[in-house]
Amino acid sequence: NHLAQFDTIEQVNQKLKDAGFALNTSGGEIKGSPEVLLEQSSTLADDARVKFSDGEFAVPSCFYEFALRYLQPNGEIYTGFVAASADKIFESTNAR
Repeated sequence: NHLAQFDTIEQVNQKLKDAGFALNTSGGEIKGSPEVLLEQSSTLADDARVKFSDGEFAVPSCFYEFALRYLQPNGEIYTGFVAASADKIFESTNAR
C-alpha cells in the first residue's frame, strides 16, 4: 500500500521479474484476493554460504514479501493474514 508508483500487485511482480528476481509461484504468484482483503507475493530467497562446525553449507537467506491490503467495511485497512496463503509465502525459502 506504500508503493505509490504501483496500483496493483501484478505491477509490482512485473517490475520484480523485469529486474531479474525470481518469484514464489507456489499456489500462484499472487496469494489471496480482494475478497479476502489481502493479496501477497514474494521473491524467492537467495542462498548464502554459512560455516558450521561440520562444514560450509548453502542456506536460504532472506526473501521480500509484498502485500496489498484492502479496506474493510468499517473503512480501516485489513491488518490480518490469510491462513490459507501463509504456508505458501514461507515456501519462499525452500531449496530450489
